[in-house]
Amino acid sequence: MTKKNVLMVLWLLSLSLMVKGQVSDLVTIKGELTGDLKGYDHMYMYNRMGSDTTKMSDGHYEFKFEFKEPEMKMFLPEYTTAMKQMYQPFGILISGPGTYYVKSNIEKGLAASSVVSGVKDAVIYRQFEKDQGTAYLKTNRTLASLYGDQWYMIDEKNDRYAAYIKTKDSLEAVNTVPVLERLVKRYPDAMATAFVLSGAGKGLSSLGEQEKLYSMLSDRMKKSKEGVLFHDFIQGRKNAAIGNNMIDFQLPDPKGEMIGSGQFKGKYLLIDFWASWCVPCRKSFPHMRELYKKYKDKNLEILSISIDKNKEAWLKAVNQESNPWPQVLDTRSVSQKGFAVSAVPNTFLISPEGKIVAKQVGFDPDGKDNPIEDKMAALFGATEADSNKKVKSNEKGKKVIKAIPMSGMQ
Repeated sequence: MTKKNVLMVLWLLSLSLMVKGQVSDLVTIKGELTGDLKGYDHMYMYNRMGSDTTKMSDGHYEFKFEFKEPEMKMFLPEYTTAMKQMYQPFGILISGPGTYYVKSNIEKGLAASSVVSGVKDAVIYRQFEKDQGTAYLKTNRTLASLYGDQWYMIDEKNDRYAAYIKTKDSLEAVNTVPVLERLVKRYPDAMATAFVLSGAGKGLSSLGEQEKLYSMLSDRMKKSKEGVLFHDFIQGRKNAAIGNNMIDFQLPDPKGEMIGSGQFKGKYLLIDFWASWCVPCRKSFPHMRELYKKYKDKNLEILSISIDKNKEAWLKAVNQESNPWPQVLDTRSVSQKGFAVSAVPNTFLISPEGKIVAKQVGFDPDGKDNPIEDKMAALFGATEADSNKKVKSNEKGKKVIKAIPMSGMQ
């Protein structure tokens, strides 16, 4: 073989390997949506990092993209919004390169009808969703039979709250925990299992059960991003108990300069966990600015910690809001390790000595039913306006505290 031919063979071999490497990193999603779409033939794929769209042909659609890391991809048919069909979020776990197949029926909705195949982790995750849905339905039906159709509105101010929580925890142990235990026992080394624990696993009330489930994971999954997040969350539950000292941390502000928790010692500190994509978070800021103006001269500081994964989206939101207190980005899992944040907005009130004195998930947009605000009023002194506002709030009744889960499509 001549030198020229040898070089040609080597070039072709390198080109073949390069192409092979590119193909191996490719994710292909092939879907089929049956039923009468009435001409609404677009399918949207999205998560909090971005979105994509494609046109369907006879109900068939396809997405292709490079695999970067495990994530959830959510799907929304144009038909659903156009026909004002009730939308229940539906997604596929993308655990690695490969071809993912999904078959759905538009009349039943994607969440109820979709069948996923092609990649093992996606299949495992989809089966878990079905098993989890069955468990939740059993629990909710029992709670409704015992506490009425508005059982989910029962809060600390209700005389039945203690009994309700005890019942709810018991039902969780009977219905939900076995679903998670079966999953981890059967697939301890599956990415889908780690994903489930970093999502649904955080919702368990029993800290001991969470520790048990984590211990059942394979060593490989314990070291995965999702396994680490679940472990951090468990540790965060221990750290975030009322009366505990806040953990020390340092996080970057928009200019990249580090802001440390220690610099707030000697002041009351309101830590606000939020995200650019969180609508209730953004709606809470005007009222928080009022609180800041009201209490900043009474030894109070606010620190907003964003859980955004998209730095550019965070910076844009920071500029839009122009809040007059420090802003930092959670690049070190402080929200998990230190505070076990599972939904935003989530706020914590820290004493001048650095102890956690109050915490709250969600925010009443009218500012009339916020436990942390009540605590601040008790510490700094309530005004006559505060008292009048509280009376009007009680006359109107309980408002739903709004929050958005961190897991899912994040």
